[in-house]
Amino acid sequence: MNVTRPHMPVQNAFAFHPPRGVFERRKGSGVWWINYYDRDGRRHREKVGRYEVALEAYYRRKREIREALFVSPAERRGGGLLFRELAEAALAAKQGRSAETSLRADRWRARLLLHRFAATPAGKIDAAAVERFLEHLLEQGKAGPTVNRYRSLLSSIFSYAVRNGDLRTNPVARVPRFRENDPRIRFLDPQEELALRAEIRHACPEREPELDLALHTGLRRNEQFGLRWEDVDLENDLLTVYGKGRGGQRRRFVRLNRAARLAVERLHAASHGHAYLAPEAKERGQRDWRRWFEDAVRAAGIENFHWHDLRHTFASRLVMAGVDLRTAQVLLGHRSIVQTMKYAHLSREHEQAAIERLCPKKPPRKSGGTGMAPAASAPLRRLMQMAGGKRVASD
Repeated sequence: MNVTRPHMPVQNAFAFHPPRGVFERRKGSGVWWINYYDRDGRRHREKVGRYEVALEAYYRRKREIREALFVSPAERRGGGLLFRELAEAALAAKQGRSAETSLRADRWRARLLLHRFAATPAGKIDAAAVERFLEHLLEQGKAGPTVNRYRSLLSSIFSYAVRNGDLRTNPVARVPRFRENDPRIRFLDPQEELALRAEIRHACPEREPELDLALHTGLRRNEQFGLRWEDVDLENDLLTVYGKGRGGQRRRFVRLNRAARLAVERLHAASHGHAYLAPEAKERGQRDWRRWFEDAVRAAGIENFHWHDLRHTFASRLVMAGVDLRTAQVLLGHRSIVQTMKYAHLSREHEQAAIERLCPKKPPRKSGGTGMAPAASAPLRRLMQMAGGKRVASD
């Protein structure tokens, strides 16, 4: 007959036969030590305390050595907090203070930082090490703006350590940002829009309202993907949009024109009670992973065009239609008009009207003519007065 042995708690499993690396220096003292060898064959001993804690520490050190994450006790004492521990604490501190989309992006970028610096004491990472890491990212093909995002994340982690008193200085502060090219502005021309619509109607006609909504509101991709029906106010033709901002999520209001309203109504008719305008969305702040738009752009033969360029198209068409930059700033949700100024060169009529104010007004035509010279413009009259010229007739 088989007899089942009683279950032994983990901490008592080696009560009489502990691993060779776990021992009491003085038998019966209750103070346990661990003994192990690193990958270079160097011996390390650490005083831990209770047996259960020593056993856990022993296996943790063995795992760190196996995964090349081990830092010796001497290095720990000299360098203090490990970068891995610092990064985890800094990201945890951002919880509730940053938008979920920003926090998710930081966690994604932190993987590369941890791969490089995880087992390095934070105090041992200097400006030269940071610069070498960023240059390595450039060599891997990452663009200057992308490398600057990694630099910003590194800087925020070290700034957290400085605020908490773990470090005296932020090494990233001495590393300059990489040059970023002029803002890229790419928008759909009428022929490209016709080709894109034709492809969407052929391959996925149910997606066309999403295209119309983007073209007529300028919503960012994840803003549109995260829209819930509770955010839609058709009585006032208004959307409540939640996007990332300083200190967490930022709310703004977006107006609907006739085309955007029709797109929303078509999406609602096909929603079948789903909480979000996008049928695949499940939570706010979720990244839009769908590829229907990219597939349609490729099939339509449109080169170098991304979803965000629909936002550029919205902004460019506003400005080319004569909408002033201040109003365009509000409609785009830009915090500063400096962001909107990249579209200023498209406002040809506005600029032309401004410089035309320097020209004298055309005199009214009279039959037979009077031989009178055209009246000088107001700016020219003021210049003449300042120069001591004769007073000219006002127009």
